[in-house]
Amino acid sequence: MYLDAVWLLNFLMDAMILFLTQGVTRAKSKRSRVFLAALVASVIVPISIYMPDSWLMSSLGKVFYSFFIVWVAFSFSSLRAFFFQWVTFYFITFTIGGSMLGVHFFLATEISVQGGSVVTFTGGYGDPVSWLFVLIGFPCSFLFTKWRLEQVSVHRMKLENIYDVSVSWNGKKAGCKGLVDSGNQLIDPVSRKMVFLADPSVLKQFMGQKELDLLQVDQVVTSMDDLPDEIQKAVRLVPYSAAGIKGQLLVTLLVDSITIETPDGHLEIKQALLGVQQQDLTHDRLYQLLIHPHVMVKGKSA
Repeated sequence: MYLDAVWLLNFLMDAMILFLTQGVTRAKSKRSRVFLAALVASVIVPISIYMPDSWLMSSLGKVFYSFFIVWVAFSFSSLRAFFFQWVTFYFITFTIGGSMLGVHFFLATEISVQGGSVVTFTGGYGDPVSWLFVLIGFPCSFLFTKWRLEQVSVHRMKLENIYDVSVSWNGKKAGCKGLVDSGNQLIDPVSRKMVFLADPSVLKQFMGQKELDLLQVDQVVTSMDDLPDEIQKAVRLVPYSAAGIKGQLLVTLLVDSITIETPDGHLEIKQALLGVQQQDLTHDRLYQLLIHPHVMVKGKSA
């Protein structure tokens, strides 16, 4: 086991973990500080080998040492921010380390963890296969963890903007989940009414699949008479542009009201336009309706 090789490997690992911690916590720090913190973190390798009885090898010592690593990397702005950075540092370390160990046990690769450091063994610099596993496996674990944390972050942001919504029309009421979509700025140029977009699961609570299939621009223009009278009276064609393409028409329905339940009470929009979508708005079915962002500003007076 060669100390310089193991030390270099741990330095690179610590650097990746700290940069990932910085990305997740959005901590403002210079790259030089992060690399310095990675160097400080990697010092645990020679300490664990030459001073295995050092107090830094105890649980309490490792906690204080990790405090020092996080402080070197991101300094100290507030107790809350520092604690969040420290917890995230440990979470990412355990996540990546756990994935590495999981693959290790699956492949039976010669790799072990000693004193908080990843060490290969066999002889010389270690088995080339085990080193290849660490050098390839760690970046893969790093990228996978980064991707999953980003997905969790996006999912959390979505949940913060999702509300219970009920749509009333023609004596019926449809319940669904609505997402406030800042990108939806569609307004009917004639009536100046805001347009909400609903997927088939909402519309099917008002009509059958046959009627829904007819609510396409070409069908509405050429076969309006095939629709029931109540749907004909509610249909409105709203011009819009998407991805630089102008002159498009969106089929909408003039519904009686749309009610959004918020922590501060309910917002009711009367005589609202409901845009017809023939496909689900999202693959995970987290929401079924896109809420016009102006509603959250105008409130009940909308």
